[in-house]
Amino acid sequence: MPNDPRVRLEQLRFLYNIQLHHLRQTEHWIRVAEERAAEAASREPPPPPQWGYSHARGDKPPTVHAWDCVMSGPKKPLTREQALRALTSDQIPPCVYCTPDRHLGVLE
Repeated sequence: MPNDPRVRLEQLRFLYNIQLHHLRQTEHWIRVAEERAAEAASREPPPPPQWGYSHARGDKPPTVHAWDCVMSGPKKPLTREQALRALTSDQIPPCVYCTPDRHLGVLE
């Protein structure tokens, strides 16, 4: 009875149940992978700052620097917005070596 529609229907239901089981297993794997990715992302250190503020030292005025500037000494980290505000509104001079004003697009 190879052409019996009842046998064919039974075979298709069996196949459907197997595929449904595989789909549920795959959905579970996706959830586990998403949880692991979220945990890993929460453990990653924040990116280093790009800009910094060095306090006045002796006869040197406070200045705004690129974070990797070797001429600055110790500095406080600044966001891009804070660095722009320091250079413009607060009128803190930029470092003449790393020229953060040029990199931030501030025109004199």
